[in-house]
Amino acid sequence: MKGLPADLKTLIVSPQSAKGWSAERWSRAVYLAQSGGVLSRVAIDLAAAGGRAELIPGLEGSLLSAERNGAQSQVRLSWEMDRIKRVFWDRDLKIVLLKGAAYLAAGIPCTRGRLSSDIDILVAKDELANVEQALLDAGWMSAKEKQGEESGGYDDEYYRRWMHEIPPLVNNERNTVIDVHHTILPPTGRVTADAVELLGQAVPVESELRERQGYYVLCDADMFLHSVVHLFQDGEIRGGLRDLVDQTEMIGHFGERADFWDRLIARAEVMGLGRPLFYSLRYASALLDAPVPDSALKASQRFGPPLPVRLLMDMLVPRALAPVYLFESNHGADIAGELLYIRSHWLRMPPLMLARHLAIKAWRRIGGEKTA
Repeated sequence: MKGLPADLKTLIVSPQSAKGWSAERWSRAVYLAQSGGVLSRVAIDLAAAGGRAELIPGLEGSLLSAERNGAQSQVRLSWEMDRIKRVFWDRDLKIVLLKGAAYLAAGIPCTRGRLSSDIDILVAKDELANVEQALLDAGWMSAKEKQGEESGGYDDEYYRRWMHEIPPLVNNERNTVIDVHHTILPPTGRVTADAVELLGQAVPVESELRERQGYYVLCDADMFLHSVVHLFQDGEIRGGLRDLVDQTEMIGHFGERADFWDRLIARAEVMGLGRPLFYSLRYASALLDAPVPDSALKASQRFGPPLPVRLLMDMLVPRALAPVYLFESNHGADIAGELLYIRSHWLRMPPLMLARHLAIKAWRRIGGEKTA
């Protein structure tokens, strides 16, 4: 199996080992980390390891800037969580934070240096209309309207009828985006998730900060599985290095809890999410040295695909995840990315629906219209 660029992996896994690198190696590795969306995390880890003294002046400034960007992103995310909570302060509503907001609220290590462009929440499907209206009344608006376009039409129908979330909403003052989910996978997909079960197992956030009280996060197994399906089931994998890094961090963090691995394997089986879990454990351990116990790797084997599919994924996934340096040509990565992009759509919709969706997108693209 092809791995990640060696110096990029070093910066992610053991930045203290980068001491003594030449300026060229540093420059290349920092560029790849930036392209892979993990430079802020790398900057924080390098500072903790005392590795900044080895940097040439220009790169030291770049890493300090990246570290500050990561810190600012966390502040903005925390503030947005507070603003959203105030909208629903007096409502009897269970709001479950997802992805970056959940990691921050729950204090998961992968939140360090993590840049978040939006905030994701999960609510019961029968609460969607009330939640959306409350946000609209409080200053959010359709992302399409914010861009000066008309809302509604095919894109709106696509989200509301077929997807696991409503169309994105943008705050009129802060330009922050909120994605309101009613489950974690498209209901039309080959694999779905029981939203009632996810909400039922969600746990309240334990925090000393009063403004975060009332939020929930998915239980540890479900939080990990959500990241897994976002990358390997609903996502196109290309450009998803940060998600695999998140999963590696969660493996180290949650893996220390009693019976986590038994609960995770059992949960994946019950929820029908074994295949994406297999891919996550396989590639997190192979590409990023994630501390997955041999017993868990062995247990996940029963969820794996047939050998030809596994070998094909072993060729495609590392190439799609690895960022490319500057203007270097990497046709293998381009082909891998396109094939996995096609795969993501194939998993998301049945064939006839997919054909209709792609035909509409193609027709609108010819006409110069923007599509979802």
